[in-house]
Amino acid sequence: MKRVLGRGLEALIPTSGAADINETVETSLNSVREISLAKIKPSPFQPRQTFDQEKLGELAQSINVRGVIQPIVVRAIGDHFELIVGERRLKALELLGRANIPAIVYDTISNEEAMELTLIENIQREDLNPIEEAAAYHRLLTEFNISQADLAEKIGKERSSISNCIRLLSLPDEIQRLISAGKLTAGHARALLTLPTDLDKIAMAEKVVAQEMSVRDLEKLVYADKPSKKARAPKLRSAQVLALEEELKRKLGTKVTLNQRKKGGRITIEYYSGDELERLLSLFGIQG
Repeated sequence: MKRVLGRGLEALIPTSGAADINETVETSLNSVREISLAKIKPSPFQPRQTFDQEKLGELAQSINVRGVIQPIVVRAIGDHFELIVGERRLKALELLGRANIPAIVYDTISNEEAMELTLIENIQREDLNPIEEAAAYHRLLTEFNISQADLAEKIGKERSSISNCIRLLSLPDEIQRLISAGKLTAGHARALLTLPTDLDKIAMAEKVVAQEMSVRDLEKLVYADKPSKKARAPKLRSAQVLALEEELKRKLGTKVTLNQRKKGGRITIEYYSGDELERLLSLFGIQG
């Protein structure tokens, strides 16, 4: 099967005037058909952990009036189906008490491809909260061994945006829960990251929520006591160094910075969770 990362539904559902679907995805594809909701299992790769019940109700009402405009996408596994794309539509029909749903069924699609499509589809729809989005990026980078630059190109985002998003996973769990609940924004989170300790970050996060502080107010508070630094022109790095850095990122599946000095240099390898540290250690043959 050809790689379809970043193609979203275009790689799964043919549109009018489009080429044969087999030219895009080499797999066995049945036509759209009605399948039983009772036979559909959720995707194990779904990055979204929370669903807005009010919006689900609105979607259910729309479907009740207009029907399901776009079928869900599933893959056949034994005598049941596993969802790839369309969990909100599935949940909306469950709310309506419907027994069946229109679906495009793939008979042959690998775990890797199913995971790619599920994660990318959610990212492209921009309906994940910042922590879910960061976890999705991290999972793609670590489980598919691609660089941040490659991922940025595939999903149409700046690499810096992906890097900044993934940094949210380094925040304490208490703060991540506040972000997931919508009590803190990604802007708040980036400002909190500049504080020196987790205790400082948590205390400030609680203050932000209690006082309903804006991002601008938080930034003024966080940066108030920090001495200003004169801007220095960035050091120019050779094409060879940049190429080596990119190759290390690709090999290790995480951010790597290569800094050369007059004598020697430094390689910085970043990780964002205990599991990722274990993965990196195993790559070097080190027991964690």
